[in-house]
Amino acid sequence: MVDTPILATDRMMLRTFNARDLDDLHALHADPNVNLHLGSHEIIRSRADAQRHLTDYITGQERRGFSQWKVILHDGTFVGRAGFSVYPETSEVALSICLIAKYWGRGYASELAAALVDWFFERTYFTHLIAFVASGNEPARRMMEGIGFRLRQRTRIDDDAFDCLQILSPALERRFANAG
Repeated sequence: MVDTPILATDRMMLRTFNARDLDDLHALHADPNVNLHLGSHEIIRSRADAQRHLTDYITGQERRGFSQWKVILHDGTFVGRAGFSVYPETSEVALSICLIAKYWGRGYASELAAALVDWFFERTYFTHLIAFVASGNEPARRMMEGIGFRLRQRTRIDDDAFDCLQILSPALERRFANAG
């Protein structure tokens, strides 16, 4: 079976997770710095947590056609996870990116975020996409704003403060631009 990428950028590919990815997913979250800016529902604390999340990612892909995906460099090196999940409070789709710390600050997240936004609006009929950034994580917030996300509201998730950012679909963006 050929493992066709969902999406490719200049430096990375995103592929669906499978059962063989348990060790990579568990190792990603073994670094407390990786978990520092995540909501408690995203943190993986044990191998059992990793298995539960992995199952959710695989099932989400099968049901919706999108989910969290495995991020690898073109040489096959595991870099992290990125993709989409449904925010249960509002049923909105949220973008998230979680990379191994040694890949931070090198433009990988920006490259992924821009490609994921394009992929999402080219393949779905959603009017907008949201992303949650932990309050105080200014590099992540600036990166998301740099690709077009804007602050919608400040909120709390599991007692942690987050900024909810939003980007409108290109069609909706054009409609609002032409309304004035």
